[in-house]
Amino acid sequence: MNKKYKALFLDTDGTLLDTLQDILSAVNSALKECGYTKQYQYEEGKKLIGGGAYKLAERAISFATPSKEKYEQFQNLFFEKYLEMQDATTKPFKGMTELLLSLKENYELFIVSNKPQFLLDDIIKKTFPEGLFIETCGHKPKNPEKPNPVLINYLVDKYHLNKKECLFIGDSITDIQTAINGNVDSCLVTYGYGVNIDSFKEKATLVANSVEDLAKLLK
Repeated sequence: MNKKYKALFLDTDGTLLDTLQDILSAVNSALKECGYTKQYQYEEGKKLIGGGAYKLAERAISFATPSKEKYEQFQNLFFEKYLEMQDATTKPFKGMTELLLSLKENYELFIVSNKPQFLLDDIIKKTFPEGLFIETCGHKPKNPEKPNPVLINYLVDKYHLNKKECLFIGDSITDIQTAINGNVDSCLVTYGYGVNIDSFKEKATLVANSVEDLAKLLK
């Protein structure tokens, strides 16, 4: 156990779960139904991730400069289709479930995600053992998204945590900035969907290049 930390705040997409293919399936299906021929491939699709599902939807259709009505149609279709598709291929990164089960013995585990709460609840229930996380926090309407630290502060207050003993783990600059804004340490995982990682590695407290690296840092 890394004795410095007692609580872990964990991002989902690209950190715990390999979700990108199902996200792109929903995006591409929604685009097609809206009459667009644009279809995203895996590598290009990585650039859509970060900032939450609403921001992802904005990026995905930005090539078309849609009207407000067209954007809302696409966004609604994307959410609808993603709820249907989000467990088609999504799975924890190799070794992640086993790592979390071992970490639960010494750490308090929380999820801090920009994924809408209803989508987050659904996929966590389908992919991880019940009771693994103390609380799973996703985005709720009218709340700010990461990198705003509102969820960090909420969990710290609710569970009487010491910020010096908290570590935020994520794969993007959004996650690292969330940790900075919330005055907690951070661990950047480079195996996820983050782009231009080299340019912000120095902002993270710790860096893990694989699930195995993450285990070594925390055990």
